[in-house]
Amino acid sequence: MRRDVQMIFQDPYSSLNPRHTIGTIVSAPFRLQGVEPEGGLKSHVQELLQLVGLSPEHYNRYPHEFSGGQRQRIGIARALALRPKLVVADEPVSALDVSIQAQVVNLLDDLQDELGLTYVIIAHDLSVIRHVSDRIAVMYLGKIVELTDRKSLYSAPMHPYTKALMSAVPVPDPRRRGLKSERILLKGDVPSPISPPSGCRFHTRCWKATEVCKTQEPPLLALKTGHQVACHHPENAPDQVPGQQVLAAAREAVELVTKAKPDAAPVVEPEATGPAPSEAPASGKLAKGDAATPSQPAEDSPEV
Repeated sequence: MRRDVQMIFQDPYSSLNPRHTIGTIVSAPFRLQGVEPEGGLKSHVQELLQLVGLSPEHYNRYPHEFSGGQRQRIGIARALALRPKLVVADEPVSALDVSIQAQVVNLLDDLQDELGLTYVIIAHDLSVIRHVSDRIAVMYLGKIVELTDRKSLYSAPMHPYTKALMSAVPVPDPRRRGLKSERILLKGDVPSPISPPSGCRFHTRCWKATEVCKTQEPPLLALKTGHQVACHHPENAPDQVPGQQVLAAAREAVELVTKAKPDAAPVVEPEATGPAPSEAPASGKLAKGDAATPSQPAEDSPEV
């Protein structure tokens, strides 16, 4: 099992032992599992370094000699040493500069295609999640509240918490700067996951909460093909418990903010031969800076 499941850690600085060389760090899985790679340990480690975009000459160097992005590549090489089937990536790019994030995300995409990997990526950046994920699970206080494919989640979210998250995502399009945009602001503090509220864990901050939400925890049900949600009163789907009256506290749970900038002159854009700045390149890769858009407050974020 340990050979089939490996992990990429969030912090590329604390996850590497500063007293060990890169060769020792990347070769550690082989020693721990008692595996002798074909062609020799050093040769195989150098191949792994090349696979993640580093030089074989880095074998004898130490972590302090590398940048944050290079350190994360070392962590990726270590995770791939035993050719796992599943890789769990905990915030793999959140600790990196924005200019480096796209490079690491594209590297993960290339490695997935080349090695046939399956990723479970835990992240808070909605732009990164949208780029790398096939299916997305949104969690609130440690429970999955919505699970579906990428397209369905971003086009028609069903859980109120997901809808609030999506409203926080800015659209980096200058052609829309004069249009109105609505932001759902959730009021109050996030409850403690150690002692969560009864019933639906989101009912204390939900604008659709009723008495049944306070007393009964909603099951995770498939309301559409491939789209599961845990909510008594979902968005974009039939009400699961009709006839309930919204709680008085629920009406004060959120604030709807409509922002509209003053009318501005039309944006005249020169003709371009390549893709527009807001579009992904035809290859499906992120360009530098694509992961730069801040998505939402850290406390209200999905985990994937």
